[in-house]
Amino acid sequence: MTTDKLKEAMMSEAYQGLIEKIKGGNLLALPQSVVKFLELAKDPENGPPEYAKVISADPGLTLQILRFANSAFFGFQHKITTVQGALALISMRTIKNFVLWNTVLAILPDPKCGPFDLRVFVLDSLRRGCFAKALGKCFSELDSEELFVAALLQDITLPMLAQIWPKEYEELLIRHRETGIGFSRLEEEAFGWNHATAGGLLVKEWGLGEELASKIAVHGVVECQNPAERKRFLEEMILYLTSLMPSCYDKEWKEEELFFVTFAKLQISGIADIEVFKLADQLFADLLVVAQLEHSTDSIVSFHRHYLASMLD
Repeated sequence: MTTDKLKEAMMSEAYQGLIEKIKGGNLLALPQSVVKFLELAKDPENGPPEYAKVISADPGLTLQILRFANSAFFGFQHKITTVQGALALISMRTIKNFVLWNTVLAILPDPKCGPFDLRVFVLDSLRRGCFAKALGKCFSELDSEELFVAALLQDITLPMLAQIWPKEYEELLIRHRETGIGFSRLEEEAFGWNHATAGGLLVKEWGLGEELASKIAVHGVVECQNPAERKRFLEEMILYLTSLMPSCYDKEWKEEELFFVTFAKLQISGIADIEVFKLADQLFADLLVVAQLEHSTDSIVSFHRHYLASMLD
């Protein structure tokens, strides 16, 4: 959905109904301690003492952050035992993003809707985020942490929407698998908006900013063609690529060729393609430990090798 179509959709009766569903149903409401934490993060004047006070008041949040700080994601040699110690070693931006995604994934509803699998959805979301972060690190002008969050949250409203309209979403999921028609397109035909639009709205409701909301709302398109807007172009390309990634348990990847052809357009210099995929796989593996999840399906590296082999056939 382009920006113009997004604005048009936001004025529609169907979209206004979606707003009421999200606001009135208190759907995906964040815990109060997390809301306070995110509010603190909006003021750059706040530092470790302010954050530590909010975190320490919530034992569950404290445990999550200490587990994150002691994970292979960072590889610190000494065990971190206090919130103050974690805040001293890890940037607040990284901790804020961790608190956000870890909380959101924990409160997702399981809609029990046809072929929808919440566990696979969580794995897919984490892998998209890791891939976006790995790509973001290849370009000095990009914020890899913000790309990580945008990619991870880009489909975050799907479980919620499938819970509100289980029959309709079951039909859409089945039709998408059988025909290969883009899921967002099917949603737009059925409702007048798609889950990306809903995701942008939800992020706004959480107070996470217009920029992140916009990235999520239009993650399935690349609108920028102006060479002077290189940063925007790269961000849109990366988030578009993540939308083309296969599910962790897909047996067939219909967008494989489009994905790798699009990837080549990024023209990454100074690092081999395979190294980007290896980094994404490593970030994903480390994050699975943090999230206490298991995963044993094909890596992005193996997908890349399969694509190269198919080109030689």
